Amino acid sequence: MNNQELNLDIITAQYRKKGSAAKGYKELSLLISENDKRNLKNLLRDHNEEPIWENYLVDARDNVDYLIDYYSILEVGIIANYFPNELPNSLIKEIENILGNDYVKLYYSKYYTLVLPQLLYKQSSQRLYISDENNSKDKRILFEKFLVLNQTVKGDSDVDQFLWFLDDGITEGYSINDLWNVLKSRETIRYKLGRSNTNPLNSSLFGFIKYTEFLNGYADLLRQANEFKLLQSAFWHYQSYWFEHMKEQLGDIIKIALKNIRGTVENTNKEELFRDNNSYINDNEDFEKWKSASEQFRGIEEDINYLLNQKLGNPVRKLLY
Repeated sequence: MNNQELNLDIITAQYRKKGSAAKGYKELSLLISENDKRNLKNLLRDHNEEPIWENYLVDARDNVDYLIDYYSILEVGIIANYFPNELPNSLIKEIENILGNDYVKLYYSKYYTLVLPQLLYKQSSQRLYISDENNSKDKRILFEKFLVLNQTVKGDSDVDQFLWFLDDGITEGYSINDLWNVLKSRETIRYKLGRSNTNPLNSSLFGFIKYTEFLNGYADLLRQANEFKLLQSAFWHYQSYWFEHMKEQLGDIIKIALKNIRGTVENTNKEELFRDNNSYINDNEDFEKWKSASEQFRGIEEDINYLLNQKLGNPVRKLLY
């Protein structure tokens, strides 16, 4: 077994063989094997046409999303030369079975327009393999940074709540519109930073802050990958669904929000924030870190504008279309 094959086994064990992705695979495999078109259509329907309100469907779709996320990571890893260009036959058959199903294909290619699983399916079903003579060790290092960086937000309940609102989700009557109103007001931001994240609106504010901090690191990753345009493009596509939603749902509010958050931190006494053990800032160490990092918000706006540049996605798009 060579290093690429070993890498594939390790990542598959971590991202596919356990947890939500494994549940998603089991559920889809069963429905596909039974040709259960009714339940496949219901599970994978377009939430813009028919909202997903059933809790069991929300959970099941989350599992499917984790499975598709694994396939997206596979494609990025292939481009990074981290995995073998030609995948094992068993994995190719799995990809063809899952990503080739008509209802699954609609889910990731039409309803949510995820380019990486589309490219993986095209390569697997047509036995097309990316030819990249640049097998630089730097690409593999960047891929490992990519994995670590994404783990900082994956599964974070506050980030999940923020992204749920971005995706038109509603929790306890709150929606993205309510988060807009919070982000427009320094006084409301100050109040909520000192409150528990058990409230979904508070949690979405914490998630917005965490995700924008993540984007600062993600922009740095893409800049470091500038020498490898195809890999840089794959990194961009991995998060591009949320980049587009931030642009559509928040727009100019992002600039106002970052200014208000920075101003709130710079002009708030710590005693005003230490009100709840579950608040975003609840001890001296958190407060000092937050104060020292407040300048970072000046650069995040530039990073977000950089990440919203659609041209970063062109190299991967050219392989698909």
